Amino acid sequence: MKTVILIGDSLRLCYQGRVAELLGKDVKVYAPNENCRYTKYALWGMKMWMAGWGDPKPDVIHWNTGVWDLHRCTADGEVFTPLPEYLEHNRRLAVQMESYCKNLIWATTTPGGRQLDEQKKTNYVMTEAGPQLFLCDGTDKWNADIRQYNKACAEMLSARKIKINDLYSVIAADPDKYLCEDGIHPSADGTEALAQKVADEIKKLL
Repeated sequence: MKTVILIGDSLRLCYQGRVAELLGKDVKVYAPNENCRYTKYALWGMKMWMAGWGDPKPDVIHWNTGVWDLHRCTADGEVFTPLPEYLEHNRRLAVQMESYCKNLIWATTTPGGRQLDEQKKTNYVMTEAGPQLFLCDGTDKWNADIRQYNKACAEMLSARKIKINDLYSVIAADPDKYLCEDGIHPSADGTEALAQKVADEIKKLL
């Protein structure tokens, strides 16, 4: 039996069940029960999760993180994880993954939808300096940040011979169809499209 590990945020929680179905009964899929959140949290959790699963010997590891890193969730209105830190956390996470498996796939962060422009009008935190943005600065800025982070991280991980799974392009093909009402998480159609892409990329390495 082949063994696959899926790591990632709530996007992974959305698609992992369908990925397991698509991979079939001859593939054992391990994934944390919890949301892996931002990249540094995933780095923190890997040893614990692996131990909890009995330290399996995976044939493929697939991971995605990024949405949490890019949130503007603090009173200063800045991106939670600056790009240099994001790259360093992913470098260290790649080293951790390489200690378990040679077949690694990193997935790009998916884009947000137009619903984020509505959130921009309401999602603020109040500070002494006045209202500061929460979550993102609208759809265009959010997606520009995602593309910048995706490009830089993909270049770094590709240099390590890690495969890149372009989930950004899957959702970007039709955001209105593939995203739900929050503008971040996939709709039923989006979940199916992501699951098909993830399963296809994993099968290439099994």
